[in-house]
Amino acid sequence: MKFYIPFISLLTVTTAFSYTLLGRNIKRDVTLNVNKYAFSEVSENCKNDLIEFQDLYKCTGFVNITKENLHSVCVDFNSEKCQTVLQDPLSYIPNCKNSIVISELFSETAVNFKKAEMKIVCTFDESGNLCPVGEIFVNKTSNQIVERSAIRQSCRSEKCTKVMIDSLPLFLKETKNAEGLTITEGKVDKDIDKNVDEWVDYLKSEECSSQYIKNGQNVNSASISTVKVVNSALIITIALIVFYFLN
Repeated sequence: MKFYIPFISLLTVTTAFSYTLLGRNIKRDVTLNVNKYAFSEVSENCKNDLIEFQDLYKCTGFVNITKENLHSVCVDFNSEKCQTVLQDPLSYIPNCKNSIVISELFSETAVNFKKAEMKIVCTFDESGNLCPVGEIFVNKTSNQIVERSAIRQSCRSEKCTKVMIDSLPLFLKETKNAEGLTITEGKVDKDIDKNVDEWVDYLKSEECSSQYIKNGQNVNSASISTVKVVNSALIITIALIVFYFLN
């Protein structure tokens, strides 16, 4: 049971399935609520499946990502083999399908959430640097000032801006889906759609695109001194079905 025990420990100690969306008012989190007692009913056959699954565990993206292992984690996650595994991860651990916790952790909703997260984490700007929001995940920094700044700083890169435009609506969609899981608690504020739309509109705006930096120089150098501070109270914290981004 060398794999099973660390696996359970990882889930109960560091698991967080949360996507906090803060807008004009304080929003409630959609968070994963898992503790060691949730695994008390896991069958021996399920434990054996998890042991056999250990060689493919890297495909889930549920690892402690650091600056040192970031590139290898992204290569593994985006590989053809791992993307095949993610099409139906439960088929590799069939004896765990009766476990509510494990079946939901590897559900389509959870996988889609993880894919959206990894798309951000594994996207780099034109100079090969990790995008600002991706740095939040890797550095495990989470406060309102950092989060707000990261989204605004995304505007310095066309690639980083695009990944945020594509990912924000997807995160919102999958967060709403996650509300229906038995392993989550909390809910997304009813007004959050409008707030996300406002952020996406900003990221698509000329004010944002004028900050793009290509080949080390700003597309519009004059814009550096004239870019306005976005007058929006929206703060977005992105965290997903992750096993390692708790606080």
